[in-house]
Amino acid sequence: LAYSNLPLVTVDHVFNNRAAVLSDNVDGIRQLVDQLTALGHERIAYIHGEQHSAVTQKRLVGFYRACAAHGITVPDEYVIAGTYRAKATRQLLSLPQRPTAILFPDDFSAIGGVQAIREEGLLIPRDISVAGYDGNLISQVMSPQLTTYRQDTEAMGKAAAELLIEEIESPRTALPEQRLIAGSF
Repeated sequence: LAYSNLPLVTVDHVFNNRAAVLSDNVDGIRQLVDQLTALGHERIAYIHGEQHSAVTQKRLVGFYRACAAHGITVPDEYVIAGTYRAKATRQLLSLPQRPTAILFPDDFSAIGGVQAIREEGLLIPRDISVAGYDGNLISQVMSPQLTTYRQDTEAMGKAAAELLIEEIESPRTALPEQRLIAGSF
């Protein structure tokens, strides 16, 4: 579809010369790191998704920038790419100097990480803190409630619809712009 003449708007994915609506991934991760450092964390780990994903790349940059802004040096072993989040969580927990907080790329991954942490006999947030990304409803009914950056999916959907309608109704004047949508806590 991306290479056809059909009107197209993508969400959190960019194709050359196509309209896209994007979560502000760099700032979202920065806000999570800011939140964790405000709680006193200096050993923050990040388990992330596929390296080739633009979302992952932006969140990684956001993570490193935010840590640098707080004067935090991130050991290489604190940043893990992986599909199996529970395995990656256990890997972090087995380090000689384990992190005091772990960021996950999405709330469902964080739930898997929480389970792995509990299986190791650790308590959240007493022994280790956890943060997710998305703001899914399930993250809000967990105990303890998950710290998460909530994407504004309603605003993202509205922006995508507006761009698509513009492409359909005014194909000669519609520009393939990228709209960045902020989220919140």
